[in-house]
Amino acid sequence: MGKRANGEGTISARRKDGKVVGWKGSVVIGYDGDRMERRWVSGKTKADVQQKMAQLRTELHTGMLADSEGATVAQFIDRWLDAKERDGVKPNTLRSYRDTDRLYIRPHIGRMKLDKLRPLDVERVLNALRKEGKSAQVLAYTLRVLKMALRQAVRWQMLPRNVADAITPPKATRQEMQVWTPEQVAKFLDAAQGHRMHAAFYLGLMTGMRRGELLGLQWDDVDWERSRLTVRHNLVEIRTEAQGRVIPAHKSRKTGEQVQERRTISRVTAQLDTPKTAGSRRTIILSAGTLAVLQAHRERQQAEQERAQDAWAGSERGGFVFASEIGTHIDPRNLNRYHRELIAASGVPTIRFHDMRHTAASLMIRRGIPPKTVSERLGHADVGFTLRTYTHLYDEQREEAAFDLSDFFPRFNASTN
Repeated sequence: MGKRANGEGTISARRKDGKVVGWKGSVVIGYDGDRMERRWVSGKTKADVQQKMAQLRTELHTGMLADSEGATVAQFIDRWLDAKERDGVKPNTLRSYRDTDRLYIRPHIGRMKLDKLRPLDVERVLNALRKEGKSAQVLAYTLRVLKMALRQAVRWQMLPRNVADAITPPKATRQEMQVWTPEQVAKFLDAAQGHRMHAAFYLGLMTGMRRGELLGLQWDDVDWERSRLTVRHNLVEIRTEAQGRVIPAHKSRKTGEQVQERRTISRVTAQLDTPKTAGSRRTIILSAGTLAVLQAHRERQQAEQERAQDAWAGSERGGFVFASEIGTHIDPRNLNRYHRELIAASGVPTIRFHDMRHTAASLMIRRGIPPKTVSERLGHADVGFTLRTYTHLYDEQREEAAFDLSDFFPRFNASTN
């Protein structure tokens, strides 16, 4: 007897105490050597089973037959995360995926079979997080990570469709942007005069460079003759998990809420990486004043290098622009600390270090620099993102766009013509 063709199947009654209590059927989906591989379905009636078998045959013939291999959601996400790591996803991005899975996805649906997951199960996760008091941002990001993971399950033909696509993300309230006025910028930079990191703050406020881009900048990246620099590096914080040390589930003393079991962070290290995105690798034109500040900083660093002698870690030409007193990179947390200290000394409103990037954008917009140029200078992926992010800052320009012909010809009076 020859092999049964793919798609053929059998159907039989399920009996209990001599009575028919249901029906089951199988469809041949392939062969592993001489062993026949089947997919089984069941139902209360023979018609139910026949319908399910017909659906299996359709999926088999159209190449849409999914096989989750019996994996749970947690097991699948582990496989997906391993694949993302192999693909070279940035360490901090990968860690955010792992944390989201560990804290928000796995506790609620991790034990479910992947092929049993339904849109209502995804909705249940979001409802549970909402009841736990999690923010709309956390809910939206959790849904985003789950959608990405299940999208890969569809590509791997482990699922026929992405059930998370049926769920609408909650609307997250954008955090109000805090920026300094030009007067406050001048006040802060005046207070930073004499500080060895003055040039880092000046460059950040004049260019909108990210903290990691400033700390990853090297002297080889600065083109003095052409008055520009190229962003090629990004110094990022890498958080690694402790091996074996686990903080058990407990009730928070501050909020009284139940805190889930978690691993401690063993250490935070800094690592030189490539820029955040392809658009982040960019060339930035520098003003004469900014070049002068950088030159003064370079002379100060050369004096530090002479004092350090053999202890200096950086090379003479290609070392970090903003280095420690022995030429090594500066810990990003230390730069944050300097930032807070100088804010206190200057008396300007407290803003995050990242808000200096927003401040730089606001200064450019005030100068009337075109959005496309602002976008390229900040390293945004597209100008649309820049316009959406700083839409309120463009309001003044929109008001100025309203004009009359009398603005060009004072004698022209629209009301009399």
